[in-house]
Amino acid sequence: LALLRDERYLLTAEFLILAYGTLVSTALIIYGGVEGTGVIWVFTYAFLAFFIKGQRAGWLYCLGWVAFVWVMVKLSFAIPDSRRYSDVYLQQLVSALLFYSAMAAAFNLVRSRFEADLHDRVEANTARARAYLDQLQYLALHDETTGLPNRTHLISLLDEAIGECQGENEAIVLIDLRLERLFEISNILGDRGGDQLMQSISFSLLERYGEKGRLARLRRDEFGFFYKTDLQHVSPRHIMEMVGGIQLTYHVDSYPIHIEHTMGIAIYPRHSTRGSDLLRMAEQAMLQARADKEDVSIYNEELNASFVRRNLLFGQLRQALSNKELSLVYQPQIDLRSGKIVGAEALARWRKPNGEYVPPGDFIPVAENSGLIRPFTKWLIIEFFQQLAEWQRDGLDIHCSVNLSARNLADPELISDLRNAMSRYAVPANKVVLEITECSFSDSPDQFMQTVDKLHRMGFQQSIDDFGTGYSSLSYLKDLRVNELKIDQSFVTNLLEEPSCSAIVKTTIQLAHNLGLKVVAEGIESEDVARLLARYGCDVGQGYVFSKPLSPEQFRAFAATRVNL
Repeated sequence: LALLRDERYLLTAEFLILAYGTLVSTALIIYGGVEGTGVIWVFTYAFLAFFIKGQRAGWLYCLGWVAFVWVMVKLSFAIPDSRRYSDVYLQQLVSALLFYSAMAAAFNLVRSRFEADLHDRVEANTARARAYLDQLQYLALHDETTGLPNRTHLISLLDEAIGECQGENEAIVLIDLRLERLFEISNILGDRGGDQLMQSISFSLLERYGEKGRLARLRRDEFGFFYKTDLQHVSPRHIMEMVGGIQLTYHVDSYPIHIEHTMGIAIYPRHSTRGSDLLRMAEQAMLQARADKEDVSIYNEELNASFVRRNLLFGQLRQALSNKELSLVYQPQIDLRSGKIVGAEALARWRKPNGEYVPPGDFIPVAENSGLIRPFTKWLIIEFFQQLAEWQRDGLDIHCSVNLSARNLADPELISDLRNAMSRYAVPANKVVLEITECSFSDSPDQFMQTVDKLHRMGFQQSIDDFGTGYSSLSYLKDLRVNELKIDQSFVTNLLEEPSCSAIVKTTIQLAHNLGLKVVAEGIESEDVARLLARYGCDVGQGYVFSKPLSPEQFRAFAATRVNL
């Protein structure tokens, strides 16, 4: 194969083939072969000549071959033992050679054109395939809409930049920028408008950051940007001077659009020396900023560990619901005047099979901020009503409270779940207190007030939990169909030390009584606080001064000592 690529060897090989064909044909013509059949093979020469030498040179070789055969036939008479041909045979032989030469020329012309056409098609397909390949290679490293590098390309660019860093004083700041509500806005604008908006955003970011570093589009609603600096300029103040203050405001199809954004930041070499790890950390910082409702967050190992744990808890909590790892405990509620037990608050607890205790402050927010709040609430309602029905059968006639979140109030199945539980366990609605966190009314107050009204008409007692820490408006309170206010423990804990807390608690109790509402104080941890609350007129208290949260069996035993005081 190596020899055939050299044109000199190829020409030599062609010459040898034609020369060999000439010598063999000459011998066959002169001596006739077997019974004179040798002359038949001379007709193959024309096809061989055109195939090897091509169209133009092939004609020269064929015409020369016809003349050569005619001469050889004439000379054969002078050679001893040669075959003798008549003049008629010679004429027919020459005519046949000319005919076969024409046929060979026509055949070779068709073959040549077919090969040329095939070559052109192969070239065109190759060019098209090369163009597709170039396009695929481009799209593999760039965003189609904006033309910016994509996530994969950004990581390689970041690794290159890290490799170029010389000395210990150099640093790279990587920012992950998440656009808020982009999906909703793009739905309104449509595909064309969404692409136009994205191009405008990328142009703004390039105009702001393009000369200082490298910008990339990581996902539909995320951009990444990094720039080199020195370690002296990686403080939050320096970083904010670099990346803060950008306004993403546009007009698309006559719509005024303002895009809010959240940024997460990671720094080389402080956080990592690998591009992929830095980007992951910047993304985690961005997610942490969104969870904390902040505009910017710099990666922090401790906050990240907490963030990762909360997200891992999602899968673990789903499994815990299936494996019945959750349980309810009950904290007694005591009448502050008589000291009798009048009720209890149901509190969820989670203990893993390995004995690890997961605080409610960790797993309750996970349930509220995910789709698990619905199965969690269904479990809670069944467990709660079942226990309350058992206590009533035992003669323990108290009311029991349970917490509902904003997500519960927005759930259309909440009413039917409560109604089914009442029917199944024959628990009167007036024995159930539904505690509603005050901040629930900050999102959709009209919708939530309608739900509260429905629950009131069903006969449930309702309580505003953590009063004074949330919505901070009294306008809704006069129309809200509730039965009690629950003073948040942050005020109760500092009641003796801070006069402002004392004033707030006293005023809240007076306000509630003027509205015909009962008042419950939680977080009572000393007898002095309990006596002061009683003097202020607070009706009910709960806290460690009376009892910690108890299992159902422990609560039954505790209640037996307090019912008949």
